[in-house]
Amino acid sequence: MDGEAEIGGAEYGNRDMTNLSDYCARHPQADIRSLYQSIARDARYGHYVRIPERICRCLDYFNVGFSRQTVAERLRSFYLFIGVVDDVLDTGRPGAGRDVLRQLADRLPACDEATRQSPVSLATEVLKSHISADIYPLALAKLAALYEAVVRERQARTLAAYVEQRKAVGRLTAEVSYLLIRPLLDGERAELCRFLQQVGAVGCLVDSLIDLRTDARQGLLSFSPTLRDHVTLAGQTVRAGLRLALRHPRLLGLFLEAVGDDLLDRSARGFKVRRAARVRAEYVAD
Repeated sequence: MDGEAEIGGAEYGNRDMTNLSDYCARHPQADIRSLYQSIARDARYGHYVRIPERICRCLDYFNVGFSRQTVAERLRSFYLFIGVVDDVLDTGRPGAGRDVLRQLADRLPACDEATRQSPVSLATEVLKSHISADIYPLALAKLAALYEAVVRERQARTLAAYVEQRKAVGRLTAEVSYLLIRPLLDGERAELCRFLQQVGAVGCLVDSLIDLRTDARQGLLSFSPTLRDHVTLAGQTVRAGLRLALRHPRLLGLFLEAVGDDLLDRSARGFKVRRAARVRAEYVAD
């Protein structure tokens, strides 16, 4: 991969998944790759796992030279990490985000049993193995900023404040994804980074439009969205999406595919939650 790193010695931050697996294989615990793949196959994270291929198609659109397999693998480690961490944050466990940042700050690999038993710890370790040493400090700073934006989003007391933070979350998420793959591209691509940030901001608005009612019901918002808030959010999302599509009409199909994927993923997850609740209710009734 990008350079060399020594486990237990110099900095850790540019080892690939194979090397991480090789290192952990020298310990008596279960194979880290198979455990990680079981998380990646979880239907809850299907939407996140499919994002890397769409980003690769955007790289094609911008005529960027890159290794598709290597870039996709690195992006997959990031977006699966995002999905797993989102789940943990949604539980409201105190200090969960800070725990993740502390684990990221320790650049030595952790392959103990506690890591294997925790999806978020395992996803964090795999992401660490995909961050090149030369960008590690900057990537860690951006991930910390992303967490702070998520915190501010959940503390927002008006729709306007919430929308601004959602767009910030989307831009930062996209910026980190570009930062991670930048060493694998055929040169600096500032216009690509700006485009990904725009897509990330619109994508987060789409997610919010789909999830606003559910998030409010689950207590993940600090305000109670009204019907007017829903209409306002829908209008802002449509306008932002149209502006992006008009600037890049050749990618319209890709944008629609992403929205459809998001809708289907959320619908499937909602159905499973409702079905699980119904089964629990029937069990209690019996």
